Amino acid sequence: MLTMFKRLFSGGREGAKADPASSDSAMAGLEPAQVEDIERFLEAARRADAQGHSPWVLRDEARLETLRRALEFTAHRGLWLQRDGSHVARWQGRLLKLRHGEGPTLGMLLACRADDEAAWQLRFFYVDPEWQGSGHGARLLRAARDSLNGVPLHVRLPLACQAAVCSLEKAGFKRMHVNAFEVASFEAPAEWD
Repeated sequence: MLTMFKRLFSGGREGAKADPASSDSAMAGLEPAQVEDIERFLEAARRADAQGHSPWVLRDEARLETLRRALEFTAHRGLWLQRDGSHVARWQGRLLKLRHGEGPTLGMLLACRADDEAAWQLRFFYVDPEWQGSGHGARLLRAARDSLNGVPLHVRLPLACQAAVCSLEKAGFKRMHVNAFEVASFEAPAEWD
């Protein structure tokens, strides 16, 4: 009888906590990542770099530390430090994470743009390995389109990243161009509320 009262008063929340992927209604969308989330982002970037799919070369500790500091700057100040010739430009930047309600982080993305008039560029996105294959990549990208609405979104990535390409296409990104190195450019048009 006590168990029945617990279920009644909790509103069935125990089941929702057990599997954060169980309900789309629990999807809270994207939220700003915290400094403590950066290590997960770096680990995903390391995995991508090991396969030759990262936008950064992270094979030595100095480069990894530089990226860590840049991500911390983005998380704290909302600015991404972008190399521009011989100097560094400060672009708008957002480090965002996808979660189901109060559940674990499912994936993250880094978006940046030069100014308010420019398109957002998704520099890197990932879904944690334990949540891959469940459609969370497309959810992450659709949430990005909702959160960064009003301007187009651009992404460049190797065609060898087949799951990422599939997620982009499911989220409404169109393939625009493929260069000689098999790196594809994708664009999602601006959406408005």
